[in-house]
Amino acid sequence: MYKLLIIILIAVVLPACQSNRAIVKDIDAIHKQERNGIKLYQQGHYARAYEELGELATWGYKDAQYYLAFMFLKGQHLEQSTLIGMGWLGVASESGIKEWVELYNALYAKATPTMRTKIDAVVADYKQKFGMKAQFVSCRKTQTPPSMKIAIKCTKEDKISKVYPLDLNESQLNL
Repeated sequence: MYKLLIIILIAVVLPACQSNRAIVKDIDAIHKQERNGIKLYQQGHYARAYEELGELATWGYKDAQYYLAFMFLKGQHLEQSTLIGMGWLGVASESGIKEWVELYNALYAKATPTMRTKIDAVVADYKQKFGMKAQFVSCRKTQTPPSMKIAIKCTKEDKISKVYPLDLNESQLNL
């Protein structure tokens, strides 16, 4: 009887102990992947840029989220979607980069009230999944010589966070 009870206990508890798909990557490799993805995007290689940036966007990396927003807004390699694009732009704006926030606000102001309600829902969902708090990401602004252009550098803390899939079309959104 005791052995049967132990077997039942193990059968019930063990599945609950399964780890989230832990992904371990060196921070330098992540930053290199992000820079490479941005470079590919700027060169018009959208499919390859998506391969580099999509994963990092889901991990909370703001530059990756920003460029992914444009891929959706413009339909570059991905199905064009204002809602998904605004979702990514909204969560990228957590970084506080003035230009990003201003762009988001300008695009949002042009939306109809119905569209704004949908955008609000997508941004809230994306912040819950891909935001800085949800993904344990901290970002800091840096300036790179000689241009002294302000850049954002994000680092993911050593904590396990849930991995969510990318929404590739509007039918996948939580509206």
